[in-house]
Amino acid sequence: MFENQQLYEQLNELFFSYEHVESTTWLYLTTLLSIAVFFKFGRFFSMRNLDVLLLSLFSPCFMLVSFGITNGFEEIVRLGYVTLWVMGGIFMLRMFYDCTMVRRPLLEPNLSAGGLSFLVFALFVLLVSNVSLGYIESDAEILRDLSSPQMPGYRILEDLPPVPVAFWETPFELNQQSGKSGVYSFEMSQALSLGLVIAAHFFVVVGLILVGSVHFENVRMGLGAAVIYLLIPYTGEMGGHVDHVLPGAFLVWALLFYRKPMIAGFFLSLSFCIYYPLFLLPLWLSFYWQRGKTKFGLGVLLGWGLLVLGLFLTKSDFVDFVAQMKRMHGFLMPQMNPKFLQGLWSYGWAPVYRIPLITAFIMMSITFSMWPAQKNLGSLTSCTAALLLATRFWNGEGGGLFLGWSLPLIVLVMFRPNLEDRVMLSRDAVSSYGD
Repeated sequence: MFENQQLYEQLNELFFSYEHVESTTWLYLTTLLSIAVFFKFGRFFSMRNLDVLLLSLFSPCFMLVSFGITNGFEEIVRLGYVTLWVMGGIFMLRMFYDCTMVRRPLLEPNLSAGGLSFLVFALFVLLVSNVSLGYIESDAEILRDLSSPQMPGYRILEDLPPVPVAFWETPFELNQQSGKSGVYSFEMSQALSLGLVIAAHFFVVVGLILVGSVHFENVRMGLGAAVIYLLIPYTGEMGGHVDHVLPGAFLVWALLFYRKPMIAGFFLSLSFCIYYPLFLLPLWLSFYWQRGKTKFGLGVLLGWGLLVLGLFLTKSDFVDFVAQMKRMHGFLMPQMNPKFLQGLWSYGWAPVYRIPLITAFIMMSITFSMWPAQKNLGSLTSCTAALLLATRFWNGEGGGLFLGWSLPLIVLVMFRPNLEDRVMLSRDAVSSYGD
C-alpha cells in the first residue's frame, strides 16, 4: 500500500505507539472525568460531592511519596506520608459518620448504564495493558525487602514480586525504602503475580457491579463504583502489587455473599493473608451473632485452614512452619527498630508511639462488636473500611500506601442506598424489626 517503507513505519508509530503518562497528567485527567461523571452539580453541598473530592485529594499525597522516593527527597517523602495519614483519618471519620446517616437520597452517576459499561470496559483494558506490558517490557531485576520476616505477614504472598507498570512512572517496584534487599527466588513467580493481579482486579470490578445490582438494586450504582475504582490513579500506579489488590477482592465478595454466612466467612478468612483483617472478626461475628454465626465460623475455619495448608506445604522444616504461623497471626512483639520499619515510622517518628496506636486499634476492633448495636450491610461495609483504614497509623510496612485494602469498600459506601433492611437477625427479630 505504501511504496515508501519509512513513511509506513512513521504512520505506524504515529497511531500505535504509546508513551508513558506522567502521574500529574493522569491525576488531572481522572479528576476531571470523575467530576464530570459523579459530581452532582444540582446538589452542590452533598455527601457524594465530598466523597469525590476526598478521593481526588488522596492521589496528590501518594504522588508526594512517589516523587520523593524517585528523586531522593526525604522531606517530601515524609510530607507525603503525613498527608496520607491525614487523608486516612478523614476517610476513617467519613466511614464512622456513614453509620449515623439516615437519609440517603438516590444520587446516580451522570452517565447512562451503557456509558458506564463502556468506561468500565475501557479502563479495565487499560489497566490490564498497564500491568501486562510492564511485565513483558521490564528487564530490570525486581528487588525485595528482606525485613518482612520481622513483621506480621503471609510468606506465600510476600514471595510474589510486584509487576512493573508500563503506562505510569512509579518507583515502588525498583526501589527499597528500608531494610536489606534481595531478589525473588522463583523464576515464574512474576508471571504468577501477573495472573493473580489481573484476576484480582477483575473480581473487584465484577464484585462491585454485582453488589450494586443485587444488594443496591441499581446496576448504575455498581457500575459507577467500578468506574471510580478504576479511575483512581492509585489503582494504576500500584495495580501490579498483589498484596494491595487481592485482600480487597476477597472482602468485596464476602460482602456480596453476606446472605450466605459460610461463603462470606470463607472469603473473609482468605483476606487474612495480609494479617490485618484478623481484627475484623469481632465486627463480622457480631453481625452474624443472632443468625448464621455457626456457618460463618465454619467458613472462616475453612479459609483459615487453606492458608495454613499453604504454609505447611511450603515449609522448609517444622521450625520454619511455626515461625510462619506466628507471623500469619501476628504473634510477634511490635517492631521497635527503625531499620526494619517503613513509611512514616522510618522517617524520624519514634517507633515506641506505635504501642498506644496498636492499643487504640485493638480497642476499636473490640468496640465494633458492640457498636453499632443494630448492624446492617451498610454499617458492616463502612465499619470494615474504617478498621482497615485505621491500620495505616501503626502498620510498620508503609501502611499509608495500602489504600487498596479499603478502596473497594469506600466506593461501595459512596454509592450505597439505605440498607437498613439488609440484616442478619433471628426470624423472630426480623418480624419485630419489620413491624
